[in-house]
Amino acid sequence: MRLSRRTVRLPLLVLLACPLLPLAACDETPPQTSFAPLHYDYLSVLHLNVGTVTTVDNGQPGSVPGDISGRAPTPPDQALLRMAADRLMAVGNAGSAIFTIDGASILHLPGGVLEGRMDVHLDIVTANGQHAGYAEAHVRRTFRPNSSDGDGNADTQAHLYTLTSQMMQDMNVELEFQVRHHLTDWLVENSGAASTSAIQQQALGLPGAPPPAAPEATPDAAAPAAAVPATPATADTPPAPAAPAATTPAAPPADDVPDAVFPTGVPSDATPAAPRVMSPKPGYLTLPPGTPSTPAAPSTSTGGY
Repeated sequence: MRLSRRTVRLPLLVLLACPLLPLAACDETPPQTSFAPLHYDYLSVLHLNVGTVTTVDNGQPGSVPGDISGRAPTPPDQALLRMAADRLMAVGNAGSAIFTIDGASILHLPGGVLEGRMDVHLDIVTANGQHAGYAEAHVRRTFRPNSSDGDGNADTQAHLYTLTSQMMQDMNVELEFQVRHHLTDWLVENSGAASTSAIQQQALGLPGAPPPAAPEATPDAAAPAAAVPATPATADTPPAPAAPAATTPAAPPADDVPDAVFPTGVPSDATPAAPRVMSPKPGYLTLPPGTPSTPAAPSTSTGGY
């Protein structure tokens, strides 16, 4: 029987390709199976003025149709519970803070895209059961794996772990912002002093003494100095000299004419008047030279007859 060339070449091609198959298999990277646990104790702690902190998990895997968060090395709801344990601390004596997970899911959307969602809220309840405060935080994030992985490999553990880590970074920032914005009155510093209360100083009295009164506000102007009490006179202290008696002002000279406006004299606070011009005394004036002292009498003439 005569074999054709095509029949002979086919086994040869198969033999040549077989040695290459183990080499291609060696180039494949094994999937990641070990992941570091998520924790958040390296972040700042939110100290709440309550007696206890409790958690409620309503976002367990499978709570949403199509949720694949259960395949993640650390499901999103478990990462949220870890965050609450690491960052929420009760430092008060009464009341409680309730951290509730409303939702935590990861969906595999068409096109090889992962969509994650987290919703939480924090309630403050007083000792008598009254609701005193509320803060909520929401996170949405999508993750598109490398195109070389293909749509079928988008939901690997490595990708789910990456998406969960990214959502938790956003949640830590958002939750702290909302708590500081809406629950400021319930936050306390590490020393136990309320973050919004100012530090005041008050003098402490002796044990058993009544508390000192609060100081009154002082005016801007300086207070007048206290009067110094007079020292009482003793037998050895000489008496103080008597004040001089008031003297009566001397009468004006006889030749002065009393003033019509101030008969008793010009008062001390009045403006001194201009000097008065008085007529000279009799005999003081003299006639000009060449003027007869006695005017001649007019002569009379009689006619002769």
